Amino acid sequence: MPKIKFAYDLKKDTWSWVLIAKDKDVWGLNWRNQIAHISDELLEKIEKADFSQAKEIVEDYIKKDPKTEYKNKIIDAEIQALEKSWSVVEKDYFAILSNITQKPIFTDKFGCYFTTGFMCPYNDKENWFMVSMWHSTPFSIMTICHEVMHLQFLHYYKDYLEKTGLNNNQIEDLKESLTFLLNEPEFDKIILSQDNGYPEHEKLREQLKNIWSKNKDFQNLLGEAIRVIKK
Repeated sequence: MPKIKFAYDLKKDTWSWVLIAKDKDVWGLNWRNQIAHISDELLEKIEKADFSQAKEIVEDYIKKDPKTEYKNKIIDAEIQALEKSWSVVEKDYFAILSNITQKPIFTDKFGCYFTTGFMCPYNDKENWFMVSMWHSTPFSIMTICHEVMHLQFLHYYKDYLEKTGLNNNQIEDLKESLTFLLNEPEFDKIILSQDNGYPEHEKLREQLKNIWSKNKDFQNLLGEAIRVIKK
């Protein structure tokens, strides 16, 4: 059965800070709210530096932050709590996800890393993703399900979608919109927190939900989604 390793990694945390600081396109969310943990002075330094230099700046900032030691203790406790809570549902989640996507889970190992920021990005090359230390356990369980669904979807269907003519932005929109599935009855016993997606995807999520409700077939859903997106 696939397993998720939970940990904190400073370099991955700094990467996530710089990523959201430099990428203001968060599909309709208020960008400022997503970088509330970054002071104006630090943000200015990040924006002026290239990505590699910015990571060094943030890493130095986190190391010198007097609150870091306490944050690390909190994260250690949260890792234990989340790992324990996830173990209750992981077998069912992976079975349901495999059934819905009509594919076996593509790897036996995922990484789940805590961030001291608010956004929870992922790395589809190394099969890891992030959860926020500021979020509740039920919300983080939903985040895990959300991010693993992304990785499963991209692994099996990104190349196919590119061959159909969808560009990267369209594939990203579809990837994010498909997480409406986490609100479907199949996941009721696993996920306590609603997956609301992003404001810019509300219309597409609703369209996909209507398509899914007709026969709950993922291949059909993808085919119809491609048609809708190309309109």
